[in-house]
Amino acid sequence: MDHFESYADERHLAACAFCAGLTGTQDHCPSRVFLDQPYPPRLPVVPACRKCNNGFSLDEQYLACLISCVKAGSTDPSDIEREKIRRILTEKPALRARLQNARNASESGVQFEAEMHRVASVMKKLAQGHALYELGEPRQSDPDELIIRPLITLTDEEFDFFEHPEPSEIWPEVGSRAMQRIAENFGDPGWLEVQKGRYRFHAKAGSGIEIRIVIDEYLAAYCRWAE
Repeated sequence: MDHFESYADERHLAACAFCAGLTGTQDHCPSRVFLDQPYPPRLPVVPACRKCNNGFSLDEQYLACLISCVKAGSTDPSDIEREKIRRILTEKPALRARLQNARNASESGVQFEAEMHRVASVMKKLAQGHALYELGEPRQSDPDELIIRPLITLTDEEFDFFEHPEPSEIWPEVGSRAMQRIAENFGDPGWLEVQKGRYRFHAKAGSGIEIRIVIDEYLAAYCRWAE
């Protein structure tokens, strides 16, 4: 993911990207719990108040562990692909127990009952961060639409809509990173890959703000704010 300095309205950087409160810290977007070391250089960061910066950590950790456990069909650290998640599950037995209690095995396979309010909270937060960082558009309100699904559950039509967004006829804010990418690529820059196989997103401004996110090439989210 190429780095660009933002030349969008700097006044937006004076408030927390998530609650519009007074900012005092910066928050990685995406959180590093979704990435593996060595981390990509110059990860995206957005302004955040201390409450928001600290307040999402447990839910982000939960979601990262949930995805890895779902993909493995197990909460046993030895079955988990990602070293970081193996370590978290080992060091936090209460979290592992919580995930184990959500695991159901049957003849049709293994399923986990996700705590969707926590998943939605994280996905909304990530989308807010991408809207500000990439488009220069703060969105502290609840989105008008938030859809969260495993990629493998999408129909062919849903998959095509999600993976191949139509280019917007309206350009993003002048000076925003998205506008600079459009100028450099002579059009829609497409998906932005933060780390291959771990995290990618697409940010689009037009009649509204649309953010698409894929974590671990497993969990997909579509978040939209209407104008």
